[in-house]
Amino acid sequence: MEKSLLFRETNGLSSPLSCLSVDKKGRFLVCGDADANIYVVDIRTGKRKQKIDGHEGPITAAFFAGDKNHIISASWDKTTRLWDSKGSKEPTILKHGAEVKSLSLGLDQGKGAAGDRDGEVKVFSLSSLKSMRNLQAHSTDVIGISFINDGSNLLTMSLDGECKIWDLSSYEVIAELPRIKDRIRSVATTVDSTRLILGLHCGKILSINLEEPTHIDELLGHSDVIAGLSTDSTGERLASGSWDRTLRIWSLNSLKVISSGTLLSGITAVEWDPKDELVYSADFSGSITSWGI
Repeated sequence: MEKSLLFRETNGLSSPLSCLSVDKKGRFLVCGDADANIYVVDIRTGKRKQKIDGHEGPITAAFFAGDKNHIISASWDKTTRLWDSKGSKEPTILKHGAEVKSLSLGLDQGKGAAGDRDGEVKVFSLSSLKSMRNLQAHSTDVIGISFINDGSNLLTMSLDGECKIWDLSSYEVIAELPRIKDRIRSVATTVDSTRLILGLHCGKILSINLEEPTHIDELLGHSDVIAGLSTDSTGERLASGSWDRTLRIWSLNSLKVISSGTLLSGITAVEWDPKDELVYSADFSGSITSWGI
């Protein structure tokens, strides 16, 4: 894989990046760091388009909310926030009872969901950020959350290995997957909602068929925490990033590595571009790297 440095904040020492996401046209990227900063980056130039301040703790997640001007972010400061990056208005804030550890957006349904360190999940309106339902989903950190089945269900995962599927019309648990013995650190699902991918603290990756969840495949090769997972638009390839400083591209059909690359710093997040031609990674050095696939 060919790699190139896309972005690194140069004003002083860069803080470790904690998350990244690409807009639906593949022109802009949003990332957050451990010092509560959010950056919008122009992918064509690699230059910072905007810096967003306001959070008071590390950024857990940041996504474009439908267009490049609206961003929803979550933080250890116990808030989820909606930003209008084009205007100068103060953000709309949803408060949580504990540090927010995960965030997912269901753009077609106009809903978002955020999970906190105490196991609570808030389902909220994307336009107003008002909570629609609070769910005591788990007893510890909600480490991953995802809308599946065209937004009719919500998948929640906890640090201690619980995985639950919720019906968003009744807000009841409709399925509970076999408990994972190791700590879950990252989560991805395929676009068709048939497969759940879990990255573990020990460096293993698990592939779970949601139609037959007792059958679990292992993807082996990493040697440290799997901090980032992302599936491409076909659901056939997986990008994984680890604290072991490697990025790997896997075939989800053969469960084998297609290609891999190495950085000088541990990887904290990965994301495919919309055309499935590039993968972007964020790392502890504060850098965004572009990988040609």
